[in-house]
Amino acid sequence: MKELIRHILREETQAQKKLVSIINKVGFETAIDAVGGIDRFLTVMDGYDYLTPSTIEKLIQYELDKIREESEDWGLGEMDELEEIQSINRFEITNFINVIKPKVYLTFYVESDREDYQNVRAEIQWRIKEEFGINMELYIDDIINTSTFGPGIDW
Repeated sequence: MKELIRHILREETQAQKKLVSIINKVGFETAIDAVGGIDRFLTVMDGYDYLTPSTIEKLIQYELDKIREESEDWGLGEMDELEEIQSINRFEITNFINVIKPKVYLTFYVESDREDYQNVRAEIQWRIKEEFGINMELYIDDIINTSTFGPGIDW
């Protein structure tokens, strides 16, 4: 009986490690699809600490991509939010603290003179909690305007 339990635990750990490898190589969407959906993903990963800067980056990118996809159907009433989401080129994790409640500090690289990205930050944070049950705090450390032409750029 003990051997059977060890064998089952070994198989579960191997499956979890394989999923983390998939996450790191191609992202959350592929990992979730590989196991048959978000519910199955959460079941397989239950109790396994997979929160590393690399997996967190992939998780945030996964949620950001989903918001971008949904934004294609937004109307004129959401123009401010649309501009906010579309102006983000990329982000970078500048600090990650995984004690009690994970805290992630981000730098956004944007093509806009906009200084407030709290809507996107809050939406990603909420989605991660709702979909994955991860009660994480996201903070914006810095916003870097990468525009090469336009308002606020020296001529």
